[in-house]
Amino acid sequence: MQRLVLALLLVVSAAPAFADGEPGDELPKAYEKLNQKEREHELQAQHWQGASGMWTSPHKAKGGAYRYRLMGIGGALLLGMGLVTHRLVKRANADRDRKLLRVAEARVIEQKRS
Repeated sequence: MQRLVLALLLVVSAAPAFADGEPGDELPKAYEKLNQKEREHELQAQHWQGASGMWTSPHKAKGGAYRYRLMGIGGALLLGMGLVTHRLVKRANADRDRKLLRVAEARVIEQKRS
């Protein structure tokens, strides 16, 4: 199970390195038809103006909504991992207690025999 998790983690973390650029990375065909003044105006309109809607977006986010979305995703992941960890610890403690109980019962039975 650990190997599967590590392999999955490796694949997920290495995937962005092999990804192609996004479809919007290349200049649109209409851009080539613009004259120099229109091109400059287009580039200025796309120039970064402060807090963006996401890291790569040159446009401002309305109310910083992406922050709350990312915080919500992080909170959901934290809650999910916390629940999984709690369940695993609870299960491990129960297994350990059952094992100790069996050992204690076996000792009592041995003491009664002797």
